[in-house]
Amino acid sequence: MPNPEPTVAEIQDAIVELLRTEEIGTLATIDSEGRPASSEMHFAGDGLIAYMHTFTYTRKHGQMQENPNVSYSLSYMPPEGYFGRRNTRYLQIQGRAFLVTDPEEIQRVAKISLEQFAWASDTSLYDNVKLPDQGKQIFYRIEPVQGLWADNRVRLFFRKLVEFSEDGKTITNVTDYNVATGRRSR
Repeated sequence: MPNPEPTVAEIQDAIVELLRTEEIGTLATIDSEGRPASSEMHFAGDGLIAYMHTFTYTRKHGQMQENPNVSYSLSYMPPEGYFGRRNTRYLQIQGRAFLVTDPEEIQRVAKISLEQFAWASDTSLYDNVKLPDQGKQIFYRIEPVQGLWADNRVRLFFRKLVEFSEDGKTITNVTDYNVATGRRSR
């Protein structure tokens, strides 16, 4: 029997949880010809805002500087594979990427990343992140605009389209995916 339909607040909490527990996802940027390019990345979650670390010499940095429109996806896939399908959940986000230039935000994101990525505490990865004009390591903040939330814990194929506030910090609207795509009417 399916679980009750979650509220907007419960969907938001589930997305926040996924952003804090699943660190590897796929980032899609757009090149100067309008073609998408994808990269596997570590994402750190701060509420509904996602942060990612990269370097000034990467393709994705240049592409995000030219066009801040990005997309990313994160998912939880149970270790038991198909047999755990009722625990699968995933997030697909379309958003805007902003280079983090505030020293306090850089330090806060480094701290959040170290808290989320246990392996990073054994490295010096975030020790040298500076202002973008002072070093090669940088952070991007990705503010969500809209997305798709799928959560098989509710029921198989439970999917909702979500819209976010201007600052990306709250969900402002949730629409049934199947209704929005015409697969069924309300």
